Amino acid sequence: MITVEGTVSHFTGPRMDICGRIIQRCTVCGEKLCDSQNVALCQRPDGTFPEFATFPVDRVIQVTPGNPTSFIVMPETDRLPEDACIALVE
Repeated sequence: MITVEGTVSHFTGPRMDICGRIIQRCTVCGEKLCDSQNVALCQRPDGTFPEFATFPVDRVIQVTPGNPTSFIVMPETDRLPEDACIALVE
């Protein structure tokens, strides 16, 4: 796979609510970008819970693995990133 400094760029798909579990995947390779399973959210003073955050749909997210993993929403462009996850699709 071609990477730029160990990064991989993914393309965000829709936010899916499956029986209360929020999941967002890459539309090209299927990599899981967000998953609310086993995530604790602090209750607000009024007793409600905040919405589980996901990335904007149809955007490029550059991921740098590590501890912690870095996720960056890239500026909009019509060019395919050098580190695009298309290399993961076989």
